[in-house]
Amino acid sequence: MTPSAGVHIPLLTGSKLVPAPGTVPGAVLNVATSIIGSGIMSIPAILKVLGVFPAMALILIVAVLAEVSVDFLMRFTDAGVKTTYASVMREAFGSVGGLTTKVIVIINNFGGLILLLIIIG
Repeated sequence: MTPSAGVHIPLLTGSKLVPAPGTVPGAVLNVATSIIGSGIMSIPAILKVLGVFPAMALILIVAVLAEVSVDFLMRFTDAGVKTTYASVMREAFGSVGGLTTKVIVIINNFGGLILLLIIIG
């Protein structure tokens, strides 16, 4: 038996081998839940540490960066051919951009997990 034997056999009977493609409403809800989850929870802590005006400036900077990110995603995604942030950034900025994006996503996920552990605790 080869190491990859049975890799493409579905665990549940009647399940498809290829998942259905994502939809725009699904993508919007996915982004909205990630923003509402840890982003909204961190605003009071930002206001407490920085104060009102620096916190509002920081929120505006993050909004501009989010707009630029969406612009990059829309500009360099080839109608669904690129399926990850790293592949889009690799297309735009080369292999260094793809690697940098992978590292940033890992740091972002780690920070979100820490924030959620703080909230749960």
